[in-house]
Amino acid sequence: MRHPLRALALAALLSAPAAAQPSKTPAKSIPAKPALRRVDTRAPVTPDASIRLFGSFASLRVVGWDRDTLALTGTVPEGTRIDPAFLSPNAPMRGAKMYIEVPAGAAGGALELRVPARVRLWLKSGIADIAVTGVTGALDVNVVGGSITVTGSPRELRAEAMDGTVTVDGAPEWLRVKTASGDVVLRGGDSTASDVGLATVSGMVHVSGGRYERVRLESVTGAITFGGALARGAALDVETHSGEVILALRGASAEVDIATLTGTVMNKLTAARPIAGREGRGQELGLTIGGGSARVVVRSFKGAVRLVPDAGAPPDVRRPR
Repeated sequence: MRHPLRALALAALLSAPAAAQPSKTPAKSIPAKPALRRVDTRAPVTPDASIRLFGSFASLRVVGWDRDTLALTGTVPEGTRIDPAFLSPNAPMRGAKMYIEVPAGAAGGALELRVPARVRLWLKSGIADIAVTGVTGALDVNVVGGSITVTGSPRELRAEAMDGTVTVDGAPEWLRVKTASGDVVLRGGDSTASDVGLATVSGMVHVSGGRYERVRLESVTGAITFGGALARGAALDVETHSGEVILALRGASAEVDIATLTGTVMNKLTAARPIAGREGRGQELGLTIGGGSARVVVRSFKGAVRLVPDAGAPPDVRRPR
């Protein structure tokens, strides 16, 4: 005779749905590092050759050296296309053009370009870190994001970036820098820079060290700091909409003219005090420092303007890409 409880338990077991099997979560795949290949392209060039390098690359280091040779070395992702256009590959060239195209989705790699120090050089990329040292000729660098760093004193330097930061350590004779949101830092060298123009929309502009003849600093909302020395007869023009302006003019010899539409003016350099602006709005300050050989003009819509003895060191402006 079958036990009634045992029969009921057996029936319940047979009628119950099968237990759900634990689902197996697929293991996360670790993306493999991109395969890289080495690059080594060399060609003879004249000391004052015109060289262009543009395309997509993650980082580029440029070195000006004392050889009449162009050398592009480093690593790039597999599948990268490098198109060198050499006018005369066997004889010293007066011009060279190189285009680099990385496969879609590929990243990584690093390049180094060595060129004669006196060349005229154009560099252009999207998001990249570009560092240049030792170039004394003309230099034109353009990126969207990343950073541009130039060490030394090229005869001419033009640098443009959207979101990238631009740092110049030296005294280019002629200098123009433009950014949208990227910071601009100029640390002047031992020689005198003849013509400097730095402009940004919302980035910071910071000038320290060096000696200058003509300087124009512009921003929309970004702060502007000037802590360099002014040569005899120099001209410093500063213009902003709402950025704070800090001028460190200790030891300067200059006629200073400051005016704001609604902003304030603070003078910690001398005993002179600002007065109300025209129509009772904003503030104005005019004073003479030293012999007054240079001219300093500041115009601000609503940004505050401060005259101080020392501007301090520039902050670390390096931002992650």
